[in-house]
Amino acid sequence: MNDMLQTPARNELIPEKVAYWYFRLNGFLQIENFIVHPERHGSQRTDADLLSVRFPHRAERAYDNPNDIMADDESRLSLSRELIDVVIAEVKGNQPCTLNGPWKESDRRNVHRVLAAIGCLPHELISEAAADIYKTGLHISKDLRVRLVAVGRCKNKDLADQYPQVTQVTWPELLAFIWQRFRTYRRQKTQVEQWDGQGKRIKKLADRLRQEDFVKEALERMGVRTDSLAEQVVVAGE
Repeated sequence: MNDMLQTPARNELIPEKVAYWYFRLNGFLQIENFIVHPERHGSQRTDADLLSVRFPHRAERAYDNPNDIMADDESRLSLSRELIDVVIAEVKGNQPCTLNGPWKESDRRNVHRVLAAIGCLPHELISEAAADIYKTGLHISKDLRVRLVAVGRCKNKDLADQYPQVTQVTWPELLAFIWQRFRTYRRQKTQVEQWDGQGKRIKKLADRLRQEDFVKEALERMGVRTDSLAEQVVVAGE
């Protein structure tokens, strides 16, 4: 983890942390900056910005108010109600949605190592699952799905052409969902003392700004150019 991630400026929003809160609000349990270590010594092979797991029966507020269960970003994230969902997320700040080379180069066997470290598959099934992920970015077996998700400034046509099954989420879409969640359940999410500084900062910003202004301000604090993003600032839920 670099120094910028450890000591952000006072009003700065870190893209990886904003993505973390998006996945967290959608019910994912996460490990941040998951490192794939070398076999013997030397620099790390690669790292996953976020390693996330979501269970199919996730339902926030099911017992508090079963008539008002929080709606996750189901369509945009291609969420499943049948499968345990394991996501390796690549987060790009001011770049289009992109997958780093280590997740596409099968000879480096990084996906094998991640799957073994997670423990979501028996050892004898790892090679088959890894081959699927290298080929399409997605593996499905029985009650489990393992997939790559790309988060970035805008959609990437080349990535979509090469890996059509890889979900791409843009910052304007992601931020619009966060704003809606915080605004819709404003009273339920008033006590956030236990949240990290970035989570508190995002919520404070959402509480005081309209959706369009929140998205614009958050993008600026993340260092994401907004000159050609106006058409991507979507109304949450659309």
